[in-house]
Amino acid sequence: MSSEHLKYTQWQLSKINGLSIPVSQSASMRFIEAMQINGFAGCNKFFGEGQLVEDTLKVNKLGMTRKSCGEKVDELEQKLLMTLKEGAAISLNDEQLVLQGEHHFTFIVKN
Repeated sequence: MSSEHLKYTQWQLSKINGLSIPVSQSASMRFIEAMQINGFAGCNKFFGEGQLVEDTLKVNKLGMTRKSCGEKVDELEQKLLMTLKEGAAISLNDEQLVLQGEHHFTFIVKN
């Protein structure tokens, strides 16, 4: 996979570790110019510089807004942001994008 496959795509989180997430815990991300990534982690907006090495996505210079939305949402957010920061295997098939790090995140195409 190359960064060209990801450029100008938008993704909506649908599952974590194989389990569907509640609608109240929506999270999304999009890839823009030069592997810049931004999104919504469930409570806060985030942004950073994506780096794709072989089939691993890592987000450097990760920044975000700082609000708390309750324990469950904050926990989801930390899992997602830590996975992006530490780096995760990334795969793209059909209309799904999967990040496999300590946790397994499945995203679907966001219209």
